[in-house]
Amino acid sequence: MNQVTFRKTVGRTLFLVSILALAAGTSSVLGAEEITGNWEITMDFNGRQSFATLSISRNADGTLAGKWGESELTDVKFEDTRLTFVRTIKMQDREFKMTYEGTLNDGILTGKISGERGEFSANGARIKPRPTILGQWDLSYKIGDRDVSAKLAVSQKPDGALDGRWTSEFGESVVSNVKFQDGKLSLSRKTKLPGGEFESTFEGSVTGHKLAGTIKSDRGEVAVSGQRVGAALVGKWELTSTSERGPRTRTLTVYGDMTGRYELFGGEIPIKDLKLEGDQVSFKVEMGFGDQTFEMELKGKLDGKTLKGQIVTPNGTNEVAGKKIEAASALVGTWELTSESPQGTRTNTLKIKEDMTGTYTARDSETPITDLKVEGEEVAFKVMRKFGEREVQMEFKGRLDGTTLKGQFITTRGSREVTGKKIG
Repeated sequence: MNQVTFRKTVGRTLFLVSILALAAGTSSVLGAEEITGNWEITMDFNGRQSFATLSISRNADGTLAGKWGESELTDVKFEDTRLTFVRTIKMQDREFKMTYEGTLNDGILTGKISGERGEFSANGARIKPRPTILGQWDLSYKIGDRDVSAKLAVSQKPDGALDGRWTSEFGESVVSNVKFQDGKLSLSRKTKLPGGEFESTFEGSVTGHKLAGTIKSDRGEVAVSGQRVGAALVGKWELTSTSERGPRTRTLTVYGDMTGRYELFGGEIPIKDLKLEGDQVSFKVEMGFGDQTFEMELKGKLDGKTLKGQIVTPNGTNEVAGKKIEAASALVGTWELTSESPQGTRTNTLKIKEDMTGTYTARDSETPITDLKVEGEEVAFKVMRKFGEREVQMEFKGRLDGTTLKGQFITTRGSREVTGKKIG
């Protein structure tokens, strides 16, 4: 083989090797992106169902990190479609290690957790934010000189579609075409009155736990204001109970539709019979260990952002004190914000400090944010960016859901959707 032929052959070989290496590197990155994000894990313990939040993120060096609830995971790996990690549970002076093995297929994680106490199924799907409209709303409006009180209940069907019930002193209206997008609710109503059937539509906006909108019909328009039922209890609570074994801290999450979950050893158990009557709160949790099942009941008094009462179990009664975990505290940290544009995917960084100041970084340019507001789960702030001698103000409006931040950046040129995940 002459030198020219040899050089061409070597050149082609190096080119192919480079392409294969690049493809392998790209596949690795794509694989990591495919698994990163927040997942709801559903577990089955001898027929008893519980849940957990699994968060997977990518480190700067390309390795993966993970959290199970608030606990850090170790040895997080994702190769081809296989996810593995190790979870450590600490109980007093003992540690229990559990390993997870799962396969990602069509957006669904199918796997199991194994430990010294056996193994059980643990399957997952990406977390979809709950529509903030879910729940019951107390409405008030005027029909002529008459003050009217009504209740609107919005629920979600298994297929994701919304359903509604509107009741007032005039009876129950037939509600249809319930839609909720970007904080705006719309629906159609048919109400039977002594003089016949009355048709109308309602359009409104949700801000925190308040609903404001308008009933429209051929008779005109009526302004409506609403307040979420149970608003004072909705959110995350840190509950600390005392016993002979010392203090134990658990997390209670109450959703807008007055359902909730109670965290226990990293698992989230659905609560039942949740009641808020005046300032009195109560709910029950059914738990089990092995073949044994028992019920825990909490009874307490709500006082603003604190909750005090007792936890009653078959083994006795313990005092419990709770405090509400503010959304502002959950916002503190580093967020990776991703948006789509005609030019492709944009990924920028938002950093929020404990004093509720922050910065927005895009294209290696860091800019302070202003007018940061957190009301319930609603988040808003402004950024003034400079492009040469030109200044452009961007306003963010969105919603915080755990370690996910979703909303819009709004400028004079329009708006673009933004999705954020907490990375630090």
